Amino acid sequence: MGFWDKAGELAKKAGSAVLDEAKAAGDRNKEYKAQMPNKSDAQLVSIVKNERTSSPLKSSAAFKELKSRGYDAEDIKAM
Repeated sequence: MGFWDKAGELAKKAGSAVLDEAKAAGDRNKEYKAQMPNKSDAQLVSIVKNERTSSPLKSSAAFKELKSRGYDAEDIKAM
């Protein structure tokens, strides 16, 4: 196998891995969105504030749920 064949094969594997991770992230995002309506406002605020770095998808889903409940960014920050 020549250099370009190997390079193409590696690029294909890398692209496949990226696609798989994107799909997994999409699935996690859907799961988080489904969980958030069952949580209290206090739980959602805790998620937004405490999990922003460790789980940005979860934090974003909690933030969006709070916004759908009528809070704005300043309200959430002040909570």
